[in-house]
Amino acid sequence: MAGMGRMGRGRAFSGKSATITTLCIVAAATVTPGLEAQQSDPSMRPLDGDGLVATAPVFPPVVPPSRYDDALTAGTRSLVGRPGAGYWQQAADYRIAVEIDPKTARLTGSETITYHNNSPDQLNSIVVRFYQNVFSEGVTRNRSVTLTGGIDLNRIAVNGLDLGELEAPRFENGRVVRPEGPGYRLDGTVAVVQLEEPLPTGGSVELEVDWGFTVSGGGGFRNGHLDNSVFNVAQWYPQVSVYDDVFGWDRSQYLGNGEFYVGYGRFEVDVTVPEGWVVVGTGMLQNPDEVLRPEQVRALRSAPALDTVIAVVSEGDLEAGNATRPSETGKLTWRFAADSVRDFAFAASDRYLWHVTGADTGNPGHRALIQNVYTPDNAHWSEATLYAKHAIEFFSDYILPYPYPQATAAMGPPQVNGMEYPMVTFITHRASGRGLNGVVTHELSHFWMPMIVGTKEMAYAWMDEGFTVFNTALAMDDWYETSDSRKGSMNGYLQAARFEAEVPIMRHTDYADNPFGRSVAAYSKPGTLLHSLRHMLGAERFDEFYRDYARTWAFKHPMPWDFFNMAEEAAGTDLDWFWQAWFYDTAVLDQAISEVRTTGEGVDVTVENLEWGVMPVEIRVGSGDGSTETVVLPASVWAGTRSVTTSVPFEGDVDQVVIDPDEWYPDIDRSNNSWKRPTS
Repeated sequence: MAGMGRMGRGRAFSGKSATITTLCIVAAATVTPGLEAQQSDPSMRPLDGDGLVATAPVFPPVVPPSRYDDALTAGTRSLVGRPGAGYWQQAADYRIAVEIDPKTARLTGSETITYHNNSPDQLNSIVVRFYQNVFSEGVTRNRSVTLTGGIDLNRIAVNGLDLGELEAPRFENGRVVRPEGPGYRLDGTVAVVQLEEPLPTGGSVELEVDWGFTVSGGGGFRNGHLDNSVFNVAQWYPQVSVYDDVFGWDRSQYLGNGEFYVGYGRFEVDVTVPEGWVVVGTGMLQNPDEVLRPEQVRALRSAPALDTVIAVVSEGDLEAGNATRPSETGKLTWRFAADSVRDFAFAASDRYLWHVTGADTGNPGHRALIQNVYTPDNAHWSEATLYAKHAIEFFSDYILPYPYPQATAAMGPPQVNGMEYPMVTFITHRASGRGLNGVVTHELSHFWMPMIVGTKEMAYAWMDEGFTVFNTALAMDDWYETSDSRKGSMNGYLQAARFEAEVPIMRHTDYADNPFGRSVAAYSKPGTLLHSLRHMLGAERFDEFYRDYARTWAFKHPMPWDFFNMAEEAAGTDLDWFWQAWFYDTAVLDQAISEVRTTGEGVDVTVENLEWGVMPVEIRVGSGDGSTETVVLPASVWAGTRSVTTSVPFEGDVDQVVIDPDEWYPDIDRSNNSWKRPTS
């Protein structure tokens, strides 16, 4: 980014040019001498006579927030977008025991969190999230819900000391007075736990929490139950927020639209349910012999080596009441463990069929267990097993090898829609056919972003959803042997642009002006732009960079400016024109052919930029016999002008001229993108 660092704050620029001579790497650009002269003509300056109003595109630099600059100075981040030598991040390990009463949909749990302070800072408090309070009366949210009462918080203790609730801060004599001493303050979905003694660098502390809540039925989102028989449980346990090297504690309220920013650690989770209930979730089942019959255990253990699908729980098992081992108490406890994950979610049902197979992850000697659970009345869901297998294998090859031991698709109630967690995704029972394939592939792509590459998705939703839209299009093309799946997301973005319903991609998800604009900014627009960037850089160069980005930031916390800088390193040039116009602004693209003149050596083509968005100009000329010639101009040709002319050499008669013939760029009006020789 040309504007990296602030000169006024005593920091140096990154060394990349801060001028507007931005290049594009599609191909060597053919620019005529006349065009070069036109660009340097003082009359083509981008401002009007009073120097205040832009009349043609300008390319301002991307200026990161000052706290990102501070991280660069501290050496935790680097100007090339990689973790600095001083990079650090926190960790939290969880030991949780939970029980569900299906009849009442009541969940009760207790946990011990061991929080490790790897930062250079002494911490006086710890921020803890209580997501289920979004269903409480009087809590701020941006989604409609059915109230459940939220969390019943029974106990918080630190290092064995039970804590009481502190009074809220108050103003006295013009200053804020905060209650002293150990305790906690719960505000909506966020609690601040005040420690008795500061937590030093390299130290750890144990938090114990007892709580309970009612799992939402039809009025929830991202989790819930279907007829008290199929439970998808997420955002369910008190969870330590992220303390990072850029922004410190993340104290953002969970409002509903924004998703999550979570640290990594180890989970050991015991889930107690009635016998006959199947449980799947994050991590690996640690006690299959205690909850399953011997033949089921054998099937489960053999599955990773298979490419065919077998059943752990079949329809016959359900009919015979043999879905699990029997229990003298009428209950069974399923024990799970997971390392290096940022969350834990699970699904449970007394109606689940359980199908399994294996997937090649690209790691020598490592194949992943693929699991699919669904109810018999949704037989179409049986296809999800192979959809999941394909997704894990495709993304293991395209991004990086899948590092976890299993991946699960769990059918759930309609309110879960499609929602991802480490190693497990919830998907509505209503999904079917190509739609089911698309949502399974999309949600399993999230196992890489943001479950492995741990972005701050509540603020920068595009870093997980946009990347996943991009990934999914490639995977769907691979499955269906097509090449145009990306056009669906482009059309979605263009619809929002035509309605002027956009919000900037870099705007915080929770503060978007409207749901349509929020969705487009998080999903379809950044997904489209990644395909555009891949075309500009060339697939081979982009794919190498993309894998490098994933490897570099696996199990870490990249910020947008890290991604921007790594992309620019890969491109070998500044791309601020791209980030500023398309990620920070809502400029649209409309390139139009205004004139085609025949010359002795080919044609001169004049292209106009009718809007404020800029992209390279890709011009293809062709004749009736099928021969073509393509010329590409870099995006920098639009700096300070709205019209460019270039010569395209061509032997024979030119019958057609097309801008962006393969539709790699999101042009809002393609009716002016082509010219045909008039017939006499």
